Amino acid sequence: MKLNRSSIALAVLTLMLALTGTAQATTLSLNVQAGTEVIRTIDLAAGDHILLKFSAVGDDPTALNFWGAFPNGTTIDYGEVSQREMSFVSEGSGQFVMHFDNRNSSSSKLVTLNYEVEHYYFGIPSVLFIVVAITVLLVCVVAGYIIMGKYS
Repeated sequence: MKLNRSSIALAVLTLMLALTGTAQATTLSLNVQAGTEVIRTIDLAAGDHILLKFSAVGDDPTALNFWGAFPNGTTIDYGEVSQREMSFVSEGSGQFVMHFDNRNSSSSKLVTLNYEVEHYYFGIPSVLFIVVAITVLLVCVVAGYIIMGKYS
């Protein structure tokens, strides 16, 4: 049995769809005006690994207040910070809500926010899990062709 172009195209399309949404990385620039608060959310699934970094710069030397509300209902106040790096594993599905509060400042702050969300299946990063699954599938297909060739 020969592989035709449509079979190869279908395999490539399936691989691309499988890898879509396995990891999410985002960089944002937020302008937090003096006397205001900016809220950003990240949608999470249970078991997601999150790496979050931000830095805030502005004319006023005071930092902005930062706190986060986790999907499990826990709220952690990190106080006045001008930069923060954190990583955590989401214990449940829901939204991680980030609050950037600049109410105690007389000038606006430019916040550069970088975050990466990686999904895990059975404790394995999703990209690696999909690569292993495709490899096992291809080995089974090759073994099937070899076995079918012996009996033809």
